[in-house]
Amino acid sequence: MIAQPDSVTTSPASAASVEVSPLSAAELYQLTLYKWRYSLEAYGFEPDAVRELVFLKWLYTSHRLPS
Repeated sequence: MIAQPDSVTTSPASAASVEVSPLSAAELYQLTLYKWRYSLEAYGFEPDAVRELVFLKWLYTSHRLPS
């Protein structure tokens, strides 16, 4: 299943029972990048466009690109 861009990925019930992640911050970051790339590819973006969009998303989230 591929999440739609504006969809919610957690239910209100599961949000109340938040557990500590077994993944490190670096592993979560890598997983997030992978999920961005996978989602863009699933929507039909070409590999070059995916690289550029993931880079722009990284710039934005790292506050190197004005919002």
